[in-house]
Amino acid sequence: MNRYLVITPARDEGLFLPRLIESIAAQTQRPDHWLIIDDGSEDATGSIASAAADKFRWIEVYHLPRNRPRTAGGESVITRFLPSNAVSQYDYILRLDSDISFEPQFCEMLFAEFTRDSTLGIAGPTLYEPDSVGWREIPQPQFHTRGAAKMYSSACLTAIGGLDANLGWDTLDEAHAMMLGFQTRNFRHIRAKHHRPQGAASGWKARMAAGLSAYNVGYSPLFLGARAIRQSFSPPVPFAGALMVIGYLQGYWQRRRRIASPELVKFIRKHQIRRLMLRESLWR
Repeated sequence: MNRYLVITPARDEGLFLPRLIESIAAQTQRPDHWLIIDDGSEDATGSIASAAADKFRWIEVYHLPRNRPRTAGGESVITRFLPSNAVSQYDYILRLDSDISFEPQFCEMLFAEFTRDSTLGIAGPTLYEPDSVGWREIPQPQFHTRGAAKMYSSACLTAIGGLDANLGWDTLDEAHAMMLGFQTRNFRHIRAKHHRPQGAASGWKARMAAGLSAYNVGYSPLFLGARAIRQSFSPPVPFAGALMVIGYLQGYWQRRRRIASPELVKFIRKHQIRRLMLRESLWR
């Protein structure tokens, strides 16, 4: 049996958290431990999580105060509460957002991919998000695992030194893993529903944050420009590409320190440029 830990940040997720709890409880192989971090919610999130912990002994809940210093996203609390000895205790770590749901074989199918490829370090599903006519697949490069649902092997998580708490963490982890020789993959036959479309909660702010994230991990300006042009044609946020560029330039204006090492920035830019030139690249 594969031993695994699930960790989930939740802030005002009372509408979505019950679906995730149902999904995890229905898994063909349940987790050995699930940490739910109620990050100062004002809705029913805390009571929903506590009720689940009363029902299932393998769920543990932390409740944080609402009015506390907080950074964007949930990674600051993930890094705070992810046990330092988790890697030695478990075979896999599954990081999930609260607005995800999936079928009972979800984790079992991810385990199968790790068994099939011993170099696989980070794996994730293909995400589907709601639109006006139903559910649509969110296209993404083969190497990219979206932050909403990521499973790490303990060997990979150890090698990359754990997760980072800053914007861009979900690109930093896979780039670092690839540089160290691990594979990172999303799989089309493994599906998850993302009930809140990416960036829906903050609109234009999310697009600017995406640009700042790209700066943080050292994106090539050429690659960022190409991505911004593509984003300009992606509804529903007007001027999405321009907002991304502004966020990227904000890093230079504010002279922010990048979270990626110079070695990792060089690695990322090398493969981004190779992809732009239609050459063989890990950035595919």
